[in-house]
Amino acid sequence: MTTKWLTPEQAIVKANLTVTFETLKSYISEQQGKTTAEEQFQALGLLFDRERLRAGKPNFLQLLEPVSDENSYAEDEIDSHELEDDDTETSATNSVNQLEPFIFEQCKVQIVITLLPTEQTGDRTVMIAASSHGDFPVVAMLNQDELGDLPPAIVQLLDELKADFPNRQIRRNIAQTQAVKTNKPHTSQTPTCTQTASPDTTKAPSNTTQISLF
Repeated sequence: MTTKWLTPEQAIVKANLTVTFETLKSYISEQQGKTTAEEQFQALGLLFDRERLRAGKPNFLQLLEPVSDENSYAEDEIDSHELEDDDTETSATNSVNQLEPFIFEQCKVQIVITLLPTEQTGDRTVMIAASSHGDFPVVAMLNQDELGDLPPAIVQLLDELKADFPNRQIRRNIAQTQAVKTNKPHTSQTPTCTQTASPDTTKAPSNTTQISLF
């Protein structure tokens, strides 16, 4: 089932909220104490996707409860158009990569920093990859201590990512639940025939072994 992303106005209607659009907007622009925007939206039964908001998408909210199938055709059609737009954008990006000159200052350079899980020794390995023109990247592996302090902008992004972990956990749980429901086999029930035994009929002993399956 396609994930239904909603604008703030749609979320207010779908979730029957009493708050206004301005209130939801204030959750994004203001942080009250230690309460994050993600936590404030969760209290209203909504998931807040900060990455979609940064990408300029107007529909960055999702209901925590499963959405009814009402108007699902229209919403799925909208989602399919969004996917087509993403594919078109990717194709256009590849074309631009091929046209860019091989001059460092005049081409797009991608740098990816990957923090691998911390080892039992307490060390954390960092993988840094740099690429351009859609070609394969050059990669370096080093210890996090060798990397040094990260720039404040990256530190802020990592803090926002950690704050969004509860949302991501909920989204994964919902996806796993939906996958189980989709893949659950349908067991056919065999009709049971009831027969009346005569008084002279003796019931044969049953040697049935009950096995507990996990």
